[in-house]
Amino acid sequence: MMRKIKTFKKDWKAGIEGLPLQLMIMVVIAGVGTTVILGWMSGLQPPSSIGSVHAYPGEIILTDTDGDGIFQAKDITIQVTVLDREGNGIQGATVLLEGAGISYQLNDGTVHGMTDSSGQLTLSELEVSLAGGPLGFVTVTVTKSGYGSEGGLQVPVICE
Repeated sequence: MMRKIKTFKKDWKAGIEGLPLQLMIMVVIAGVGTTVILGWMSGLQPPSSIGSVHAYPGEIILTDTDGDGIFQAKDITIQVTVLDREGNGIQGATVLLEGAGISYQLNDGTVHGMTDSSGQLTLSELEVSLAGGPLGFVTVTVTKSGYGSEGGLQVPVICE
C-alpha cells in the first residue's frame, strides 16, 4: 500500500492566515510608537542661551601723555548689554572684562559685575594701559547658570 505524503509546497490553504495578523500588529505598534515620540518631541523647547553681548563704547582710545611708551586712559565707563535669543535682557549674568591692563582706578581687582533686570551693566572709573603696542583688546566674557557662557566679544584698544 502506498502512503500519501503531504508536502507543504502543495498545501496553500492555511499558509497565509498568520501573516496578515502579525503584520497588522507590527503596523499598530509602529503607529503608536511614532505617535508617542512625536507627542514627546512637540513639548521640547530649545535650551536657554545667551544670544548676544554688546559693549559701549565700541573702542577705547589710549594716549601716551608723558612719552614713556605706556599708553593710558582713565575714567573710562563701559556699558555691557546681555540679551537672550529673543532679544530680552538676561538678569544676573556675570560679566568679566580682561586684557589690555584693564582695572578699576582705586584698586587692581578684577573688573566684573552682574547685569540688572534689563540685562545691562555699567562699569565706571576704569583704567586701561597698554605698553608699546598700537592695538590690544579687552575681552568681555559673560556667564549665567542655565544659559552657558559667551566670550566672543572683544573691544579694540587703540593707541594714538
